[in-house]
Amino acid sequence: MAEYYRTTYTTERRQKRSRSIVGTLLDVVMFLVSLVVVGAFILTLFVPTIDPRNHGFLSTLGHVAPFVYAAQVVITLYWVVRWRLWIAVPMILISLFGIGGLSTFYKIEVSRSYGEKSYERSALKIMSYNVRSFIDDKGERRLDSIAMFVKKANPDILCFQEMGFSELADSLLRPLQPMPKSLSRVDLSPAIYSRYPIIKAHRVDSIKNFVWVDMVIRDDTIRVFNNHLQSATILHEDIAYIENHEYIADEEWSELRSVVDRLSKNNKLRAAQVDSLRVLIDASPYPTIVCGDFNDTPVSYTYRKMSKGFTDAFREVGRGFSHTFKGFFGMLRIDYVLSSDEFEPLSYEAVDSVKYSDHHPVFVRLRYNGKNN
Repeated sequence: MAEYYRTTYTTERRQKRSRSIVGTLLDVVMFLVSLVVVGAFILTLFVPTIDPRNHGFLSTLGHVAPFVYAAQVVITLYWVVRWRLWIAVPMILISLFGIGGLSTFYKIEVSRSYGEKSYERSALKIMSYNVRSFIDDKGERRLDSIAMFVKKANPDILCFQEMGFSELADSLLRPLQPMPKSLSRVDLSPAIYSRYPIIKAHRVDSIKNFVWVDMVIRDDTIRVFNNHLQSATILHEDIAYIENHEYIADEEWSELRSVVDRLSKNNKLRAAQVDSLRVLIDASPYPTIVCGDFNDTPVSYTYRKMSKGFTDAFREVGRGFSHTFKGFFGMLRIDYVLSSDEFEPLSYEAVDSVKYSDHHPVFVRLRYNGKNN
């Protein structure tokens, strides 16, 4: 019996020692990973303040910010579970410091409502949608499907990006009024349709893919901007390369470096566009709504400049995690509806069940409080 207990005790000690060694090795690996993640996390906090024309590579971190935030949360939880307070506490404090950035992607759902919520009849329903020339992922034309979807959704103001000029679209989207025919929607130019009278429209020739219209709502004039900023030029092959982890077998990371170089180059072009657009937006004499595909995440120079002085509907009334682009594991929010102080966001939804494009349509309801309120 004594021999049995000695054997059992020895075995248990060996097992504990083995678990201790494994745990220590795991802690060492996770500590090294934590240093990398924390460094990346801290850098992302400064990305919105960085002009891509001066620091192109650093600006590309904004495109991976959701992944960095997720890694930060997971690693922080690891140290809490391991009860390594000497590192868990600093990780928690650093995470709390960056909570503002997290709120641009994720909003905690305090309560969940079921069924379709009713809104006051006067609330404006805005729809913004990059339709990619009405071509789906299979290369099939989906103009009819999108037109039926729009009719069912019944928006008051509709902003399309990557539409191109289409008489057929105009006819299918009645009773919404298109922009005047004098503003030919050529190439990938955005388009604006409205249930309210459009009294003035303008396309900015010096900035590709940018239009605005003035429309009358309850005897007041408002201005709606619609834009499609410089594309990141990320191809389907690039997305597959990243999502399928093909870079692991790419010893020289040639494709990955190509993606980063293109992101950096286009971030610089987009920054110049944004600086010019803000001058035009700030010159608006009316209550203003800004819609569009910014081709950039909320952790970016683009978003900081475009959203300054405006309310981002998702940050105000969104719920859960929001993404508007299908690629990159569905982690990127790059389509927005912003509004000036005269509007109060009531709801936000990015409909990820619609598969007619590589983007998801974004719906926002706004209460218009009037210019004098």
